[in-house]
Amino acid sequence: MPIQTASLHAPAKTGSRHPASRQPVARLPAPSLEAVGVSKSFLSGVVRIQVLQRLSIAVFPAELTLISGPSGCGKSTLLSLLSGLQAPDEGEALALGQRLGNLSKRAIERFRLHHTGFVFQGFNLFPALTACEQVELPLGYLGISSREARRRAREALDDVGMTHRADWRPAQLSGGEKQRVAIARALAKAPQLLFADEPTSALDATNGQNVVDILHRVARTRGTTVLCVSHDPRLVRHADRVLTMEDGMIRGDWRQGEAQGQAAGVIKEEE
Repeated sequence: MPIQTASLHAPAKTGSRHPASRQPVARLPAPSLEAVGVSKSFLSGVVRIQVLQRLSIAVFPAELTLISGPSGCGKSTLLSLLSGLQAPDEGEALALGQRLGNLSKRAIERFRLHHTGFVFQGFNLFPALTACEQVELPLGYLGISSREARRRAREALDDVGMTHRADWRPAQLSGGEKQRVAIARALAKAPQLLFADEPTSALDATNGQNVVDILHRVARTRGTTVLCVSHDPRLVRHADRVLTMEDGMIRGDWRQGEAQGQAAGVIKEEE
């Protein structure tokens, strides 16, 4: 079976009458995340379910990349492979140029600690800790002093508009506020890779939009690779790149500029 790969560039046009007038093709930076021919299956009772089928993609820095698709299409499994939370049955996953399959369990944990941040649908906050303490916690594992951890935590909370809730505990926060604290916790250690699994699905329209705006701003202003899996249409509209998945394979791959150009072409033809 051939390896199924998400397209990264539009095919070059041939036969132009004015070759000298061609615009130079913008080159993408080196990918920060790659899946190369990855397959993954799970055993359910006596039945083995194939979730991913020899899938290959490359994800780039300074972009909010969205993997979208119906439940059970394999998008969360793909995120787990690219973040090193799971290992593929076949193929390999690379992050920041490192082959994750070549790393020991301890080395992968160290890699995630230093280079990745995670945002989940369920927030994963500790009930007894204040918002500021939630953000400080992972910084302690990096050997950062308490004073510096407190400074970074306050800065991260300010970045997501939660300074005024720094001393509040989860029970006192709304769902949108909890998610912003979770994002601040992920951002405080300045990760190069930020993974978000359904970050807006439990939020109302206003809070969901706030989270989308934060994720997009982080990618653009910090150069962070933000990889998000969701079926939320708000993310589809604001992502720099959208990969659509179905049955364990990439079915579509487009960028916002390409989509706008295609839409403009359709309107022009109709006129």
